[in-house]
This record gives sequence, structure tokens and C-alpha cells, in this order.
Amino acid sequence: MTARRGTGTATRSGRGNIPTGMEPRAISTPARPLSGEARSRLDYFDAGMALLAVEGVGGLTIARLCSALGVTKGSFYHHFRGVEDFRTQLLTHWAEDGARQVEAISAAVDDPVRRLRVLLEAGVALPHEAEAAIRAWSRRDHGAWLVRVAVDEARERIIGQAFVAAGIDPGQAEMYGRLAVATLIGGQHRGERTDRAGLRAMFAWMLQSALEQAGRSS
Repeated sequence: MTARRGTGTATRSGRGNIPTGMEPRAISTPARPLSGEARSRLDYFDAGMALLAVEGVGGLTIARLCSALGVTKGSFYHHFRGVEDFRTQLLTHWAEDGARQVEAISAAVDDPVRRLRVLLEAGVALPHEAEAAIRAWSRRDHGAWLVRVAVDEARERIIGQAFVAAGIDPGQAEMYGRLAVATLIGGQHRGERTDRAGLRAMFAWMLQSALEQAGRSS
């Protein structure tokens, strides 16, 4: 990828109706160097997502990561065997972090329609530019492809189940789940930066249409 992308970091003011503590964590690199001992694997994953958003998978080098975090290569090798190990673990972290957020939302929001709204808002708040880079990466790397497909399928299934819980026919709910993810993917690739407001409006229209068709109020 040669085009430069923004980091796609979600701000608190733009998280819509995601309950406090469930919004995706902001992805950023530190303003000043710290000792290598102070760096965690999560710090490296955050730096990796930030680099992905700007430079694509080509930016995920040991040198670039260490420069972003202000550490030496020894710090990197304390956590990872090499750059391929880091890239593999970054993909796993991306998938598992999203799954944890969905589990937290499902456990915290009882009302099925509100839960669906919160899940869709969580989709708006994703690190879209980094995810667009992961999608481009997956077209060239089989391991990345498998993780990306699993994430998309899980999202389709979870959104579909949420539509069912909100009173939508299961067959239609499955299609709404697929449509929601297709809308998300399209939004991530439409421009250099994802139009979050536009994505939110499309999700709101989709939900309203589904509820009206099912004879439910929003």
C-alpha cells in the first residue's frame, strides 16, 4: 500500500451510544520514549495498528516499531521471535480484542434493540484505516486471509443473532448481518478515510427499516 491513511482512532466524543468502558481503545504511539522494560506486548500491538493505518503491512518492520515506541530491538525481541511472529500475533490480537468487546456489550446491554444499536455503533468506532490495510494484506497472505475471513464471518453471525433477538425473522436477520458487514467493508474502502457519519447513517437506516418491516418501533 502506498497511499497514506489516517490512524482511524476513535475519540470519546465520536463513540455515539457505546457504554463507557466498551468503546475501542484509542490507538496511539507514546509521545516520549520509555525504557524497554516498560513496554508491553499491547504497546507493540497499538503501535502496529497505528503503523498499519498509515503505511500498510510494509510498515510493520522491527525498525519502524522500535522507532515508534522509542525502544531498542532488544525490547522487541523480549516479546517476539521476529517480525513474522509479531505480524501473526497482531492479527490474533485484532480478532480477539474485537471478540472481547462484543462479549462485553452482549453482557451489559439487556434490551435487544439497544444492544443492536450499540453493536452497530461499535462498528462505526472501529479503527477503519488499519482494518482496510489488514484487508489489503489478506489478499497477499494466506494466514492474514484466514483471520480476516473469520473476523468477518463472526461479525455477520453476531449482528444476525442480534437482529433475531430484536424480533427480526431469522432468514432476514442473517441477510441483515451480511449487509451490515458488507456496508462496513465498503465504507472502509470508499475513500482515504472512512466516513463515520455516513456509516452511522447507513446502519441507522438499516436498523429502522428492519424494525418497521417487523412491526416494531425503534
